[in-house]
Amino acid sequence: MMYEFRQKLIERKANYSLNISNGNSRFAHHPDGGSMKQILILITACVLFISAQTPAPPKTIHFKELQKCLPVKAPAGFTREKPKGQSISSSGISTSNASVEFTAMKKEKQLQTIDDGKQDSVLIDVTWSASVEIMDYAGMGEGMAASLQAISGLQFENETEDGYEKSVTFNGYKGIEKLHSEETSRSCSLQLVVGDRFIVTANGNGFADAAILQSLLNASDLTKLTQMK
Repeated sequence: MMYEFRQKLIERKANYSLNISNGNSRFAHHPDGGSMKQILILITACVLFISAQTPAPPKTIHFKELQKCLPVKAPAGFTREKPKGQSISSSGISTSNASVEFTAMKKEKQLQTIDDGKQDSVLIDVTWSASVEIMDYAGMGEGMAASLQAISGLQFENETEDGYEKSVTFNGYKGIEKLHSEETSRSCSLQLVVGDRFIVTANGNGFADAAILQSLLNASDLTKLTQMK
């Protein structure tokens, strides 16, 4: 059964790569497509099916241990908030996550309509937020581990006038980087598969600068994370 499942994953990956090369990727036609969480949803049915056919999955790492791998130092101009986390288990399936948020007050120029109906550029106060989240999927079983391996092997790149989405390798870890630079809605994200059981996600809202997210992931202890069992 596991062999058949893995063969289906290989076929899915091959079809995905073929569609990308032909310019027919469905992710290119959906602005929110392409994230690892969306891909995982597509595989959930297969994971639930094989969970009854395989041994009990390993126990997930408690969120307090995951918090030790989160970045402690805030990026320049940001303030670190208190970390959060939770561990959940039910019917032999478990997940665990830990996260921390950073905020910064900024002044940006935006066009506003003044009394005479004309538009003028004015300075306004805005809040930038950045976060890092660690998700442990080991408690979902071998099927989820195989799914993460398949995702880490994806190669693609999509680009529009407002941003991009592409597969990346960051410090040896495979993942997906997204950036949306529309003036009224800036955001970015960098998701990595770590150790075939963790997804580490850095998100940014209010800005479109992947370098800030990269600095947060550099400040995270991903080496320690891979050693957790």
